[in-house]
Amino acid sequence: MYLSSEQLLSLRRLKGEMNINTKELSTLIGIHRHTATKALTGHSLKPQTVNKINNWLLKQYLKN
Repeated sequence: MYLSSEQLLSLRRLKGEMNINTKELSTLIGIHRHTATKALTGHSLKPQTVNKINNWLLKQYLKN
């Protein structure tokens, strides 16, 4: 399963806006650093990982 182009763009944008590295991003989402790297580079992920990332993205946008 892959992140959609919108999810990927949002993930990269928030990482940049928060000025954090991949390790910090993975900690915030609750996934392994290597998994975060895979997500950021558009590789295939487990469905539960996509759900974790999507839930985290939604929470970030609801904060604003």
